[in-house]
Amino acid sequence: MADVFSNGSVVLGADDGPCYWVLVVTGPQRGRVWAVAEVGAYPYPMPEAAGFLEWVQRWQADEGWWD
Repeated sequence: MADVFSNGSVVLGADDGPCYWVLVVTGPQRGRVWAVAEVGAYPYPMPEAAGFLEWVQRWQADEGWWD
């Protein structure tokens, strides 16, 4: 997990347990939001990563994080 936080991402927030929402800022997934936890990383929403704007709109509307 340390590699994710120090290489091309910005932490947006945390969820229950050791799960963090990150915005990828470099590479082919730039502009996409991913969930990162001890068990791995998952694009939001699965199976395709959403853009930052969609993530913020769903958060603001108090919609569920996962489809």
